[in-house]
Amino acid sequence: MDLNDLRTDDFDYELPQELIAQTPLAERSTSRMMVVHKNNGTREDRIFSDITEYLHRGDVLVRNNTRVIPARLFGTKEVTSAHVELLLLKRMEDDVWECLAGNAKVIKPGTVISFHNGELKAECVRTGDKGLRYMKMLYDGIFEEILDVLGNVPLPPYIREKLDDPERYQTVYAKVRGSAAAPTAGLHFTDDVFRALKDKGVEVLDVTLHVGLGTFRPMDTDRVKDHVMHSEYYEMDEYTAERLNLAK
Repeated sequence: MDLNDLRTDDFDYELPQELIAQTPLAERSTSRMMVVHKNNGTREDRIFSDITEYLHRGDVLVRNNTRVIPARLFGTKEVTSAHVELLLLKRMEDDVWECLAGNAKVIKPGTVISFHNGELKAECVRTGDKGLRYMKMLYDGIFEEILDVLGNVPLPPYIREKLDDPERYQTVYAKVRGSAAAPTAGLHFTDDVFRALKDKGVEVLDVTLHVGLGTFRPMDTDRVKDHVMHSEYYEMDEYTAERLNLAK
């Protein structure tokens, strides 16, 4: 198949709602893992902690050490009291944030949104396409501390249950604040799994990539190649780049 001819509906499939887990397992590494053997195409059902059997001395495992911020804010529009939801995506200059706005049609330049009785306010300074708004944050104190109190962890739309422990939506190695969503492939790793891998001689390296709008915005084009991906911030140090090149 010509990749230029791929259509978004080629990826349509029916996933019954009742098969989507709503709460995480108590033990991360007991999640199920499907193993596909590339030499013959056979499949196995395993437990995630078994991943240590498939990595060996000299292999390099790269993990994303980004940390999810409580980027979801619920507020009201001053004057009209219309309910507004903001998802903070990226910090710009001068306390301006790129945001994805629910009920975006009511937010125009000059609109002020109030959160928690005015403890935090956000003024729209510019509008973007498809629900994007650029909001200047107005507050007294340290923004990160205020956000930790007022903000909510932005769960995927298919999770409808409230998350009792926000740390369960962070990887155990989350370090650098900045993501609007977790790098979910890493949620199954535990410190014990990493210890077992290092004991086998597997090198574990960190990079930082802050998950942003690309993870939330649905594809609205018929052809895959016409979809425009949103850019995301990433960082990799020289040592990590050298080790990856050497391993490859």
